[in-house]
Amino acid sequence: MERCYFGKLIQDAIALPPIKRREYGDGTIALYLINPIEDRQMTTKLPPPGAASPDDHTEISRQFLQHAKEELARDSRLQASEKTWGAMAHALKAIAQERGWRHRGHYYILDIGSQIADEFNIPAISDATHRANSLHENFYESNDNVEVISRTIDIVDAMLPELERIRSAAPRPFTIRQRYERDRLRQITGIKTLQIGDTSPVGFSQSPPPTPAA
Repeated sequence: MERCYFGKLIQDAIALPPIKRREYGDGTIALYLINPIEDRQMTTKLPPPGAASPDDHTEISRQFLQHAKEELARDSRLQASEKTWGAMAHALKAIAQERGWRHRGHYYILDIGSQIADEFNIPAISDATHRANSLHENFYESNDNVEVISRTIDIVDAMLPELERIRSAAPRPFTIRQRYERDRLRQITGIKTLQIGDTSPVGFSQSPPPTPAA
């Protein structure tokens, strides 16, 4: 068993998990047990490379959100930030893949979030997408504190069931009225001939989906 003696860990025959020490500004000292078994459980179960289905993206989204909460609980702000973005991104990729939209890139995901928000008249979807994207930026910049990250996790957590509902719903009619809508749909559908005034009874979903690039 490990014991703390004069600030040193003495390891006997049976070892406890490693201990993480954190000192706060008010002088408080906290000790955390780091459980390697729990660390292994943080691994996301994945389909074979290149074979992710919409269901796979939905499941990955759920797992990433849970991981984000766990990472934040252990004060891993950067990992919590990136997992939150991943949760939102994969939820949108599930919708995009079923609609035959292009989704293999960061800016595609942002466009998909905005398009779904406009199609279903739910601005909160676009807001949640951009908030999650800000945490993706935080992964590189480390600007956001725990409160900001926690609040964004809550926003994404509340949005995922809505996105799953939309995924199972029929696409809604959509008419292109603005230049940015035209450019956005050109980007995610790959149809460069779309124009203002064009309309689709199925939200410009493509059927069948295009064959993924090798």
